[in-house]
Amino acid sequence: MYGTTDLAANFRKGVSSLTQAFASGTSQSGHVIENEMLRAELSMWSQKYAHLEDELKVIKDKLISMERDKTASNSTTQFDHEYDPEQDDQPVP
Repeated sequence: MYGTTDLAANFRKGVSSLTQAFASGTSQSGHVIENEMLRAELSMWSQKYAHLEDELKVIKDKLISMERDKTASNSTTQFDHEYDPEQDDQPVP
């Protein structure tokens, strides 16, 4: 609520509002500081995201390498003998 002195200051020719004018200087500096803080935070999160992307690439490369190694070891495995159904109950040497 505004006091009568505030309203009285606005009663003059050409006044279109009966409320106090907002001090724009303090508002703009507040927005500037907030914008700077948001930019700094965005930069921090961007760096963290880039770091996580790098870590994910390393993990993917390791998985691909492990899969290749597994595939290579499976393809070189050879059996010394043919399958004999009568030896199913026998322990593997």
